[in-house]
Amino acid sequence: MSKALRYLCPFCEAEVAVGKPCPGCSKKAKNSKPAKKSWEQDSSSEGLDLPSADFDYDDFIAREFGEASHHKTGLKWYWWLLAIAVLSAFVYRIFG
Repeated sequence: MSKALRYLCPFCEAEVAVGKPCPGCSKKAKNSKPAKKSWEQDSSSEGLDLPSADFDYDDFIAREFGEASHHKTGLKWYWWLLAIAVLSAFVYRIFG
C-alpha cells in the first residue's frame, strides 16, 4: 500500500512520497539564486536616454501619426430603426 503513495519525479526520476517535495529537485531550488522582482531594475537600464520632463506628448503624436482625422464610428440608421422596432415589440408584448 505504501507503493501507491509514491511516484517518480518527472525531472530527476527520484522516488517521492505524495505531498512531499522531491529530495533531488528541492535541493537544487534552495541553492539557486532567487528570481528578481518585476520592479527591480538592473544597472543596464541606467542611461537609456529616456525623454525628459519637458516632453511634448501632443507634438509626438502629431509627428508619429500625422494630423489625419479619425473616421466617424457610429451605428447606421437601419440599426437604430431595428432597435426601435424590437423595443416597441417588447413593450407591446408586455403591456399590450
